[in-house]
Amino acid sequence: MSDTEPGSDIVLVDGARTPHGTLLGSLADVEAVELGCTAIDGVLERVAIDGADVDWVSLGNAIQAGIGQVPGRQAVIESGLPNETQATTVNEASGSGLRAITLAADRIAAGRADFAIAGGFESMSNAPWILPDYRTGRRHGDVQLKDSMILDSLWDVNLDIHMGEITERLVDREDVSREAQDEYAMKSHQLAADAIESGAFDDEIVPVETRSGSVERDEGPRPDSTLSDLADLPTSFREDGTITPGNASKLSDGAGGVLLADGETAADRGLEPMATLVDYDLVYRNPDEFNEAVGDVVAELLEQNDLTVDDIDAFWINEAFAAQSVYVMDRLEIPRETMNPCGGAIAFGHPIGASGGMLTASIGYQLRDDPDVSRGLVGMSVGGGGAIMALFEER
Repeated sequence: MSDTEPGSDIVLVDGARTPHGTLLGSLADVEAVELGCTAIDGVLERVAIDGADVDWVSLGNAIQAGIGQVPGRQAVIESGLPNETQATTVNEASGSGLRAITLAADRIAAGRADFAIAGGFESMSNAPWILPDYRTGRRHGDVQLKDSMILDSLWDVNLDIHMGEITERLVDREDVSREAQDEYAMKSHQLAADAIESGAFDDEIVPVETRSGSVERDEGPRPDSTLSDLADLPTSFREDGTITPGNASKLSDGAGGVLLADGETAADRGLEPMATLVDYDLVYRNPDEFNEAVGDVVAELLEQNDLTVDDIDAFWINEAFAAQSVYVMDRLEIPRETMNPCGGAIAFGHPIGASGGMLTASIGYQLRDDPDVSRGLVGMSVGGGGAIMALFEER
């Protein structure tokens, strides 16, 4: 039991993430739990505390078919943490990793933990195919496999349609053009490639050992893509639609996590946190409006903290679809230069349950290292009609 008094500041002490691996790319031979373990150990390597000091671990993971019992606990057992470390697994689709972080923050704020590691992990490359309704067998006829990657993370079961089709409905309602989506996507690739080449991510990345060697850099960005290239791509969800493989987030693998702590305890231990977790918020709408929920949650979180868009130096909002990002920017009048300034999931990929942990690690390093960034938001849409967003400030 922690000695923390409820109501203390919550600080982000440090963080680490793996590189992003494209679907069946450089990280394909690494299982999801192993990626999670790598992220945990990466965090522990960066902080001056013992693993026994970590009171709780909270990890997001969305594609759980065949992954085994309590995957978050598996990652703890395989990491450098003691077997006695308490752990939980969070599954809230794209919001899993960030929801795990906010649950850890709540636990610290309630006085039930001093230190907690939180984030998420995912291997879309290793998602299995499944045979629904086959336990009793079939006497004759065809058997249809289902892709757990789609079923568990990309398919709205309530509406029985792909998240991409839901986003095409946003395009219809808000008149988001194909050209605006492609322009946003091209910029995301350029910003991501520039960030990689500048070394912006070097400190936060923990290498992943694979059968082919050590993977130390993100893969995915295609900075040479032109608007003409993107315009030539076929649409994915409707013959007359606008969403393509080029203006939607990539399928990918990865993991990321952060160490959160009570502010007073961190100071007593001589730690120098990267940032303060000021507040967070969640919003839910009709499942058909998960894209609009992102705009709602940004607006609510800013209002709750007496802030405006101009008070935020960096919006790290997961790029599920360029259409969603364009809609949110236009609705809230977010400048393009502050919207995902280092690129986003369209370039890097969106490893569903991991993205919240990876993005939070990234903004922690930006708040520590970039003198022009003192306040930022991290968040994303959540399948089922939701969105989650967290507000961080430099220490």
